[in-house]
Amino acid sequence: MTLRKLLKIILGLLIVITVTAGLTSIDHPIILKWFLGTARVIGKPIKATVYTNGQINYDIKIFHVQKYHEGTDANYYIVYTPYTSDSTGLKVFIINKKGYSYVGRPSGTSIRDYDFIAGVLFQSDVGELFTTFQNDMKGYDFDPKLTINNRQIKLDVSPIAEELKCDSIRIEL
Repeated sequence: MTLRKLLKIILGLLIVITVTAGLTSIDHPIILKWFLGTARVIGKPIKATVYTNGQINYDIKIFHVQKYHEGTDANYYIVYTPYTSDSTGLKVFIINKKGYSYVGRPSGTSIRDYDFIAGVLFQSDVGELFTTFQNDMKGYDFDPKLTINNRQIKLDVSPIAEELKCDSIRIEL
């Protein structure tokens, strides 16, 4: 194979990759952020049983994160609720287990910050930042009464039950 032919093949592949990424980023703008390095792949949901109002809920997905975007250690769960609207900002919320345990809402919740594509969750660097539910300015100004035991997480979400369509959430890991 000649050098000229090899260069044509490499150029053709680069064009195909660029066009594919561009077309995909129209519906999923987080893909472009991922290519640029400002978003990352969280992965597939972990095996967890989620109960809402005491009943098993198969729609809510749980993801475990062990590292922050910049590489430092983390220990939090992302709760993905596909039936809430993007406008409420509750499609995704975070349960942090490291240090002071709390429930928080991300700073960014649009599809530029979180997107679920082909069973895989993507998170932007802005989506990684979050505010506790207790915060009266950016949060919801209530205590979710978070309890974390060995393999179980419980929280009361009754003040925001209308958006989440449930009063309580229990996660068995």
